[in-house]
Formats: sequence, C-alpha cells, structure tokens
Amino acid sequence: MPARTHKRLPGTERKNQILKSAIRVFARSNYRAATVAEIAGEAGISEAMIYKHFPSKRSLLLQVLKQVSGRIIELWRTELQKTQDTMEAMRNMALVYYGRMAEHPEELKVQFQAISEIGDSAIARQLRLDHRAYIDFIETVIREGMRKGAVRSDLDSEALAVLFDGIGILMNMMRLLGYKNFDSRKVQKIIGHVLESIRAGCGATAPRPARSRTLRAAGGRE
Repeated sequence: MPARTHKRLPGTERKNQILKSAIRVFARSNYRAATVAEIAGEAGISEAMIYKHFPSKRSLLLQVLKQVSGRIIELWRTELQKTQDTMEAMRNMALVYYGRMAEHPEELKVQFQAISEIGDSAIARQLRLDHRAYIDFIETVIREGMRKGAVRSDLDSEALAVLFDGIGILMNMMRLLGYKNFDSRKVQKIIGHVLESIRAGCGATAPRPARSRTLRAAGGRE
C-alpha cells in the first residue's frame, strides 16, 4: 500500500489519482467487498479526500465505467480518421479495442464485475448508456459503409452494431478466462469472418426455405 502523501494536486489530477486507485482496488477483490478506506490507502490519501471528490463508492464505480467507455469511443474516433475504408476502419476498431483491454486488464475486470451489480439501478443505467454509446457509434460507421457501397444494404445496421458489441464482450470474456491461443491474431480472424459476411456483393439474399413435406401433405399454409 502506498505511503500516505499530503502532496497537493489540482482537482482533476486528484480525481484521476483516486479513480486509478479505485480500479486497482476493485480489480483485486470486487466492487462490493472493496471499501473507501482501501481506496484511500491505495491512493495514499485520507478517506475525507475521497469524499471531497466523490460522494460514495458507487459514484466512484460509475465514473470509472464512464471514463473507460469514453476512452474507447475516443480510440475509435482516432481510428476512423486514419482511413476512408469502412472495412479497414471496423477491423482496426476491433483490434484497438482488444489492445486496450489487453493492456489494461484491471479495467476489464471492473467492467465485468459491474455486470453482477445490475441490481443497482444506477449501475445498470450506466452500463446501458455505455453499451448504447458503443452500438450507436458502430452503427454510424456501418451506415456510412452502406452509403459508400462497402456494406450490404440489405442488412439491419442496428442488429449488426449489436453483434459487434457482443463480439467485444466475447473478446473480453476470453481474455479474463485466459482462453488458450486467444490473441490479436485470433481476433483478426474472427473480425475478418464477420466483415466478409457483410461486405457488399457477398451473401446474396438467401433463398426462401422449401415448404416442408409435413405442410405440403397437410395442405397447410406457410
């Protein structure tokens, strides 16, 4: 545990210090078991200093979740500025997301822990907002790809965005479980398969399923 320090920091720096300490403490045990006293000790400050910036342990977790999701959105914005190719942009978004989580496993653990706390309406709301932000951002990229003729226009853009968000959750879970051979190369393959399936010119509209023998024999309607 860091020695307690009385070094004066600007408000923003102090808040960031507290949030980083909260992430470490939450990741070591879990949100419910962690205490504000532990977070203060990790930061080397008093509990009173914590409460000066955050009214409760819950507010700390909410800010951590908001901060992590905000950083991911900023990373994606940066990737979009690097290329006009929708497929390349989406591939890079997936890889930079995976890289962020791999480099910051404590943030990843806290995000997954928060799911077990959805009985708390404030935490559930923040998680919904975070994933809604992911989905909206991804859908915007997909719709732009459709406009450019890069992505199949017969697909549901929101459904695709939800799918990609789900792939992100899957990647996180594989990291946490230490799934063998799950690395950036595996992520590239997963994303590659999905992107090829939505690429314009791929996967023409599926034929209508044949009427079953049972229906035909019974003279039933489809």
